[in-house]
Amino acid sequence: MKIGYQGVAGSYSTLACAAYAGNEEYTAEGYMTFKLLVDALLNDEVDYIALPVENSTSGPITRTIDLMKYLDVKAVKEVYVKIDHALISKKPVTLDKVTEVYSHPEALEQCYTYLSQYPDIKVKEYSDTAGAVHMVKESDNETIASIAGSHAAELYGMHVIRENISDNPLNTTRFLIFTKELSEKVLHEKTSLYIESDHSTGSLSDILDIFKTYNINLLYLMSRPIQNKPFSYGFFIDIENDVDRPNFDKALTVLTKETSYINILGSYDKGQIPEYEGVIQNEEYTDR
Repeated sequence: MKIGYQGVAGSYSTLACAAYAGNEEYTAEGYMTFKLLVDALLNDEVDYIALPVENSTSGPITRTIDLMKYLDVKAVKEVYVKIDHALISKKPVTLDKVTEVYSHPEALEQCYTYLSQYPDIKVKEYSDTAGAVHMVKESDNETIASIAGSHAAELYGMHVIRENISDNPLNTTRFLIFTKELSEKVLHEKTSLYIESDHSTGSLSDILDIFKTYNINLLYLMSRPIQNKPFSYGFFIDIENDVDRPNFDKALTVLTKETSYINILGSYDKGQIPEYEGVIQNEEYTDR
């Protein structure tokens, strides 16, 4: 089994790959961008891909889910990964010596409060968290640092200046594992859809009424712009499958008639959210 992910070894996505594989043998392949990652799946270079779709601190990761709107691929598993951001340098250094910090934009946003304590440090975006660690390792400039998981620091033999710098100590990313079109049509605990309506008055309300009529519980609803239709929107919807298959099929039939486009992005079992017992909010920063 081969699983693709965005980034390099040591990224949080590799933890999602490992969680999905479980005890099965697998290889993981990193790609520089999410677009290249998705293309790898479509071109049969990998069997599965791990896509981060939502973070408990920064919200939806739209750059990934927007790629899936019109593709014939299916989510087969939901995986939650606890995000423990750390400030990482090449060699032991005090914070007052750090001039720049690099990381993925999502990671930087999730550490905004901590970073704002140090206005003299320049914050710069990088393609992924582990890639930033690798870049700092290869740099001759020992005053730059990166933000990534402590596991990445260990992997690359780097120094952790400070652990647990996320604004939210319960920081977690939700991943979906995608594969190409499945022949098996099984209804699992959770189903994700993308829907576009004609945007007439009350069209969204009509869509929601269909779910209500067939006693289908909505877990998530998010609007996204339709690229070729300015100020028109599609909707990503997650539903809880506590209904029987015939009832779901009836709702789907009505939805197909009442919408201009619908794509079932996958049906899968709910992931296990990590345990957070004993986690305490880190409110004081004493590294100055």
